[in-house]
Amino acid sequence: MAGVRFVIVGAGLIGPRHAELVLEMPDCSLFAVVDRSANGPSVAARFGALHFNTVDEMFLYCDEYGVDYPDAAVVATPNHSHASVGIQLASKGIHLMVEKPLASTPEDCVALIEFCEKQGVILLVGHHRRFNPYIVAAKEHMAKVGTPVMIQGVWALKKCQEYFAEKEWRRSKYHGGGTLMINLIHDLDLLQYLLGPIQRVYAELLPKQRMPEAEDNHVDEGAALTLRFANGCCGSFVCSDNVTSPFNFEAGTGENPLIPHNQDMAGFYRIFGSHGTLSVPDFTLYHQNDVPEKDHSWWKPIQAERLDVVSSVAPVEESSGFMTPPPSFDAKEMLFPTGKSQLPRPFDLQMEHFVNLITGRESVSKCSGRDALSALLCIEAVMKSIETEQPQVVPTIV
Repeated sequence: MAGVRFVIVGAGLIGPRHAELVLEMPDCSLFAVVDRSANGPSVAARFGALHFNTVDEMFLYCDEYGVDYPDAAVVATPNHSHASVGIQLASKGIHLMVEKPLASTPEDCVALIEFCEKQGVILLVGHHRRFNPYIVAAKEHMAKVGTPVMIQGVWALKKCQEYFAEKEWRRSKYHGGGTLMINLIHDLDLLQYLLGPIQRVYAELLPKQRMPEAEDNHVDEGAALTLRFANGCCGSFVCSDNVTSPFNFEAGTGENPLIPHNQDMAGFYRIFGSHGTLSVPDFTLYHQNDVPEKDHSWWKPIQAERLDVVSSVAPVEESSGFMTPPPSFDAKEMLFPTGKSQLPRPFDLQMEHFVNLITGRESVSKCSGRDALSALLCIEAVMKSIETEQPQVVPTIV
């Protein structure tokens, strides 16, 4: 393939960021921006791309002027429109990177997954944190805790009112709003990535502090969860977007430039195991490796060892200007020592992976449609648990 031509569908917060990455990627170009809002034309002009109000309008233009359809699309529209927009694009053979959640309902997820498979279209889902060096590191270091027994996690901050005022759908539970769908889904995806499938969940809503502006705006502000994983590990997780707190993924990793990086952050995830406890993102490993295993007990001192962001045995391997985590995420080709000021950006790594899938340099999606469906089914179970006040079994993905 000579080059990969992109269209960005959605010019809100994340669409322009993806447009920037496309233009930074070797052998990639930005054909168009599709967005019906007032921001659409200016965003397209900023990146030197064509502008269309709708996907159908773009198709008509291509047909009328004999222009090839784009090779790839980034779908960054409101959550409830992901499936319909994705199916439109896939019908023309356009490969898809769809922002999370893949869709607002499991049924829509399945429809999009099956349609992409039928069309032979690549589907990558934007759970970009799987590419974050801190998560690559957590995966690499998991073996050091022995058998995982329990997990403790938290995602907590206070969103400003401007965030909700900017996009109406963020205030509507019927259109995929609320911190459970927007934010908790990230963490449940990561916990499943680190520990395997979540089997059962029980959830309680946190007390609300915001006043709804309309009848359809009663979005949640977070919940407290009890989790059981298929491997027997159990855990708790608390999620809130309306408390004053530094304990969240963004502050701990510095991933979002709009949220101040707290470099002293410790323990937004704590993974407790038979041989040790790993705290993320500080990567402190608590263990008793200095004494024989038979003598491990509460009578012996606990050692605190600071690990590298990734323990690596080989130099960094670069491709196309970025570093892509190996498919196994064993981190053997990555080197991010503790204290390094500039780590690879997850969105960069995700975009390179998408291009590699399209060009055939890679063949296995690091976040497939079924991975995304599994995360959404966990959120559905959380919602149902809240509604019924009972624990819920998470359906198994076949």
